[in-house]
Amino acid sequence: MATTTRVRRSRADWQAVISRAERSALSTAAFCAAEGISTTSFYLWRKRLRGMAPSVPEPHGPPPEFLDLGELSRPAKTGAASWDLELDLGSGVVLRLRRG
Repeated sequence: MATTTRVRRSRADWQAVISRAERSALSTAAFCAAEGISTTSFYLWRKRLRGMAPSVPEPHGPPPEFLDLGELSRPAKTGAASWDLELDLGSGVVLRLRRG
């Protein structure tokens, strides 16, 4: 029986692995096998680095065109909770909303 050695990788290490995989002509399964990485770990880290929680299902259909912030957009009452919202719109554009 073959034994495997567990390798601890940093966030930067995983980013490098995922970047190599994206440039590779291999399938994800073949790339992971060649690198000695489980596909489960690969997909988990890819989601983490893309800012998605692993338990969040992939969206089905187009994203909504409008997001109603409802109560969040109204002026804060004394003692109301503060919040920060950051949206990465792509191409280096980030929208930040804050209520403090």
